[in-house]
Amino acid sequence: MRRRHFLAGATTVTGLSALAPALLASASASARTTTETSTTLTAPRVLAEEARSTGTLVRPERRFDLVSVTQAPTAVSEGAAVRFETAGGDLSDWRELHFHTAGPEHLAPTASAMARAPQGATGYEVRGADGADLTAVNLHDGEELRFGGQERVSLSAEDDGVTTLTGGSTLRVRTRAGWGADESLRFGDDGEDLWPAQFHRVQALTVHHTAMATTDDHAADMRAVYHLHAVQQGWGDVGYHLLVDPRGVVYEGRHSGGGLPIFRGVPLPGLAESVTAGHAFGFNHGNIGVCLLGDFTDELPTQAAQDSLVDVLRILCALTGVDPSERIEYVHPDTGAATEQEAVARHRDWLQTECPGNAFSEVFDTVIRQRVARGLL
Repeated sequence: MRRRHFLAGATTVTGLSALAPALLASASASARTTTETSTTLTAPRVLAEEARSTGTLVRPERRFDLVSVTQAPTAVSEGAAVRFETAGGDLSDWRELHFHTAGPEHLAPTASAMARAPQGATGYEVRGADGADLTAVNLHDGEELRFGGQERVSLSAEDDGVTTLTGGSTLRVRTRAGWGADESLRFGDDGEDLWPAQFHRVQALTVHHTAMATTDDHAADMRAVYHLHAVQQGWGDVGYHLLVDPRGVVYEGRHSGGGLPIFRGVPLPGLAESVTAGHAFGFNHGNIGVCLLGDFTDELPTQAAQDSLVDVLRILCALTGVDPSERIEYVHPDTGAATEQEAVARHRDWLQTECPGNAFSEVFDTVIRQRVARGLL
C-alpha cells in the first residue's frame, strides 16, 4: 500500500491518506529530523497610544497607521464610525466600523474593529462607541527587534495514489519570526505565559476576515493583528492559527509551543491535535481558524487570496481527515455540548457576526467550500 508522506518544516513523517482514516489501524509512522539554515530577521516594535472614546477628536503624539476600537460585545451599536483629521485640520468622511467578536475560552469575549489611517493623519474621532478603548498604532517607527530562526516552513500532504490534491500538496507558511512577532508580548511581568497552549483533536475548520483594510506591508498588518489580540485585548497571542494576505502569502498565527505550526506533533488523519486559539468563542477547541487579511463586507478577497485559502483548507483537510463536503456534530471537549455544523465553516455559521464579511459570505460555498471538496479527489 502506498502511503501519503506528511512533511512539517524540517520533519518528515510517513502516514496514510487523509481521506481514508479507517485505515489508520494499519498505518506505520516514523520521524526523521533534519536541520535547515536559520537566519536573522528584523522588524520594528509596534508602538501604541491609548485613549478612551468620548466622541471628541484625539490627536496622538506620534504619527499612526491604524486605529483600533475595542469594547464589550454588548456595547457594540450600529452606526459606529471613525473619521480622520489630516494636515490643515480637514476631516475625512465618516467610515463605518465593522466589529469582530472573538476571544479565548478562559476570558470574556471582546469586540474589536480596526481602521487604516490615511497618510499624514494627525488625529481621529470615533462616534457611536462611547467608553470604548481606542489605540493609535504605529507599525514602522519603533526600535528594530531581531529575530532568529527559519523565515518559512512547509506542511505537505504528498500524493499517495489514492487521493489527489489538485491545488498542490505543499503549504508554505511564513513563520512568526518571519513576520516579526515580538514573543515578549506572550508573557506577563513575572514571566508567566499569558495563554498556555492546550491541544484538542481537530473537528472543524473555520474561515474569518480581519475586517480591516490592509496596508502595503502585510507583515506589518500581521504585527497589527498580533498587537490587537495579544496586548489591546489582553489575550497574550494571535487568535487565529493561520492568516492569508491579499497576495496569497500564508502566515503562522497562534504559537503552538514547538517548531510545528498549528499542531502538537505530526498530524495524522482523525488524530491530529491543534493548539486551541481564540477565533470562535465557545467553539475554539479542535477548531482551526484561518483568517484573510482584509475587509470583505462590500468586496471579495483577491483571486490570489481565494486560491491560497482553498489550497490551505485542502491541505489541512488532508492532514486532519476533516471532510469539507460534510456536516459534523461538533462536540465541545470540556462540556460535551454538541452542535451540528459545516466541517468547513464561516465564522458566522458558529456565532452571530458579520465575519467573514457579507460580500464574501454570499459566495463562500461556491468559491471556497465546493472548490476545497473538488480538490480532494
